[in-house]
Amino acid sequence: MTVRAAIAVSLLATVSTPSAPAPAVTRVAVEVFVVGLPPGGDGRLHFARREGALENGQDPDRRCRSLAGDDAEAIAAIHSTSWRWEPGGRIVLTYVAWMKDGRLDPDARPLPPLPTPGPTDPLHPRPAEIRELDPLAHGLRHLAFLVQRDHDGALRRALGGRAVAVLRAFEPEVAGEQ
Repeated sequence: MTVRAAIAVSLLATVSTPSAPAPAVTRVAVEVFVVGLPPGGDGRLHFARREGALENGQDPDRRCRSLAGDDAEAIAAIHSTSWRWEPGGRIVLTYVAWMKDGRLDPDARPLPPLPTPGPTDPLHPRPAEIRELDPLAHGLRHLAFLVQRDHDGALRRALGGRAVAVLRAFEPEVAGEQ
């Protein structure tokens, strides 16, 4: 064996040894805030939070629907609201799934007062702390913006009058702004 071949074999053995660190694997999760108005309620928005892993090659919109209940007849609209990186390399894709009147998840709870957006650094847009309801607050403000700009009325029709009235109470926010 030549010296060059011996070096190549040695390098290959070093790369394939079990003690070599494994490459980092990015984990992706889908977070869904299932929201809606309970039938005959006081008009207060209710929500439930669901989360599940996104497997290789899986469509995140389809995963959102399955987490929300996968009943196409119950979901009025879904909206991808944001994504975030978490320490450890996890990526979370966040959706709001608005349920049709009377089809709200039984374990949904009343929405508490939502947090106001925290300050952001233009060069570091990810907030230092992301509280549990921050993604939902962002998503509802963005939906309020979309309802406001719904020129053909498709979103308003899908959501229904009660939902549109609730969304009009939120300060509209363009995606990516706080």
